[in-house]
Amino acid sequence: MTLYETTFRLQHDCPFNDLSKQHPELIMASWCNNDTDVLEITAEDPAAFASLRKDVKSMEKALKTKIVRTSNSSRNVQLLIQHCGCENVPAPVSPVFEKNNCLEIQPATYRGGWEYYRLISFSERDLRKVFATLEKYCKVEMISRRAIPSGTVKETMLVSTATLFGGLTRKQVQALVFAVENGYYQVPKKVTTEEMASKLRLPRTTYEEHLRKAEGKVLRSMAPYISMRPA
Repeated sequence: MTLYETTFRLQHDCPFNDLSKQHPELIMASWCNNDTDVLEITAEDPAAFASLRKDVKSMEKALKTKIVRTSNSSRNVQLLIQHCGCENVPAPVSPVFEKNNCLEIQPATYRGGWEYYRLISFSERDLRKVFATLEKYCKVEMISRRAIPSGTVKETMLVSTATLFGGLTRKQVQALVFAVENGYYQVPKKVTTEEMASKLRLPRTTYEEHLRKAEGKVLRSMAPYISMRPA
């Protein structure tokens, strides 16, 4: 059996998405078990949290739910939200995944007014139904899609993101994410490093240095896992 792993991003009417638009400098991750949400908010600069409190209260009101616990560190705020807020979102997306037999690999992430999702689908037909439904009320952009011939879901969940990406600097993360989102790694490439550097208002050599360092760190982190994979 072949499975399909798909990563995409979307925009729609959602309090989490609205909070991300209001604070584009923040990265938010959400875990949901249909009863409780955990929302983790990360910022490079702790000062960014100063203006967040009021907008979090507005989000809480929009979701018609209650934040029961807040935990803070220098770079993170974790919110435990009592009762899943999906039913109070005007255009929820998780029910679309469930209705079409797709498995959402949490967390969903929010950055710059975009929501990022990773799905496992058990047939191409189910995946087409998901996108046909979402595109009626969401702006959707595909990031990546791959087939998993082995048909084993566990192979998609075992690597820690901290292990893979913890050594990257902010500039290296920005360079790598920008390259992925703009089709640099597609075949054929949709963009050149010179074009990406221009969009980011960086010298081409500077951008390429950030990108090469990011690629090298990620590949070195992945090497132990790659070597365990049978040829």
